[in-house]
Amino acid sequence: MLKFSSENCLKNRHILLICIVSIGGLLRFWNLGQWSFWIDEVLTVLDAKEFSLSNSPINPVPYVAAKFSVFIGEKLSFLIEGGDEWNSRLIFCIAGILSIPIIFSLGQTLYNSRVGLLATAFVALSSWHLFWSQNARSYIFTFLFAALTAWFFYRSLENDSTLLTICALFSCICLILSHLLAAAIVPALAVYATLRLLEERNRKRWINLLLFFVPFALPVLMLALPQIRGYVSSGWGHNEWGRSPIYIVLTLVQGVSIPIAVTAFFAAIVNPHDRATRFLMCFAGVPLVLLLIASQFQNVAGYYLFWTTPAYFILAAVACTYLWEAVTADKYNLFKALLPCLLIVVLLSQNYLYFRFENGGRPKWREAFEVIKVKRKPTDQLVLSEPEMTRYYMPTSESIDVDKLVKDKVSFEKEWESSDGKRIWFIVDVASFNVFDADMTVRNWIRKRGRMIETLPAFSRAKDRTIHIYLVE
Repeated sequence: MLKFSSENCLKNRHILLICIVSIGGLLRFWNLGQWSFWIDEVLTVLDAKEFSLSNSPINPVPYVAAKFSVFIGEKLSFLIEGGDEWNSRLIFCIAGILSIPIIFSLGQTLYNSRVGLLATAFVALSSWHLFWSQNARSYIFTFLFAALTAWFFYRSLENDSTLLTICALFSCICLILSHLLAAAIVPALAVYATLRLLEERNRKRWINLLLFFVPFALPVLMLALPQIRGYVSSGWGHNEWGRSPIYIVLTLVQGVSIPIAVTAFFAAIVNPHDRATRFLMCFAGVPLVLLLIASQFQNVAGYYLFWTTPAYFILAAVACTYLWEAVTADKYNLFKALLPCLLIVVLLSQNYLYFRFENGGRPKWREAFEVIKVKRKPTDQLVLSEPEMTRYYMPTSESIDVDKLVKDKVSFEKEWESSDGKRIWFIVDVASFNVFDADMTVRNWIRKRGRMIETLPAFSRAKDRTIHIYLVE
């Protein structure tokens, strides 16, 4: 059991924190450039190349980070030759590492140092946090800024501090500029603020809350603008890519790990009236409810809620301390350590799978294009579900969206036959094909006319991410 009652407690606590953050940093830099990009990363990197102040998307943070990351990576190339993937992910990796000690500060503020250290250890060893730290995507920034927002906002209410309120506002704006749907944090904080006002209110607290919430009224009014409305609805219509509410919940539970989720739930129901616990329940629960409702109208992924996971890790740490306090006899010290040790072993096992078997949780796109580069002819065409992958890995090659074959196989076949037997490479990424080709019609067409050249297996997070390469000639 961790004790901080001695004169050296502060020093010991900081040493332990440094060790945890160092382990987390080592894991996040490990194989950082080895994994291939997946489609969302490629879209971020390609859009970042075209980013400018006059051509800024509504969520600029990941694109600025990707652009700056490539710049820094190239400047450091004389020290580390990490490749394009390493360069593009560098800043995202650093953001992931920086978010680890912030969880300590949040846990310490809400409860105590013991909770902060345990929660920090859980985050440092979390394979989901590791995955997004090794991704050129916005989600690790949502985690970072959400944790900062929670830390500043909670402290601002406790101390009625205008400065902390301004810091919370700035962090929250950065969060929303990282991912628009993370704006669900605003109603979550509003619910908690209302509960606090029912307990205790004063003039300064009202002023601080108005200072925080009023700026978010303007974006709501901006929904009247066609450009903003179009962005919110574009690409997010409820189609075959839509996730059911149970799928979203399971994604979240599997992401943090089932033991962490169950332990966090236990901590929440044991003492729901505790102020800090109530804050975390609002922080995690309100956005979950809102996105589950939104999933009936728009495509919502479970990982959109990744930024709410600090609540799960901290509540799991709280459950461990409840167990320690319940078991007072020293002869049961080993039993006290059982729960945190179990959680850490589960997280370590997931990291082992991540590095050893799951290929970093993504398909082997780069390897697929390397196979084709060796055997292709100048006139060959590529057909795949994500043509942007060709634009990045084989920019001089012609590619066709497989959607053309999905919609009209007869016309596609006639066009191919009229091209004097031009060879076609099919890249079949199983995860995507399982969505739009659930009945295997397209894959059967490919198998009937082509031969398999290579299979690149990858399995992660309960999904088959294998890529098959076929050649039709």
